[in-house]
Amino acid sequence: MKVNEMVQIHNGNNSMGGMFIYEKFITGTVVKVNEKSIRVHMTHVKCTTNGKITREYDMNEKATFAFWKTIKNKQFGKNAGKTVNIYKNNKYGIIEIVH
Repeated sequence: MKVNEMVQIHNGNNSMGGMFIYEKFITGTVVKVNEKSIRVHMTHVKCTTNGKITREYDMNEKATFAFWKTIKNKQFGKNAGKTVNIYKNNKYGIIEIVH
């Protein structure tokens, strides 16, 4: 993780079947890196419902994401077989950083 690195923040609510009904994707840039947290300047938001874009807007906010946990050998998705650090902010969601 480096300063000026682009990240995507994810937040969403899912149904009983595990498919996300409502998701929010926030694009941002890392502005500060600490041992157990990162600070992100967030600039753009894309909201989807059932996979279709429902709202898109710009924002200008900063938030701290605390280190939550490391997942090793994730078995599904684009990060399958990789080590992933997850950072969490209760208001904005999670950031996954792949090693």
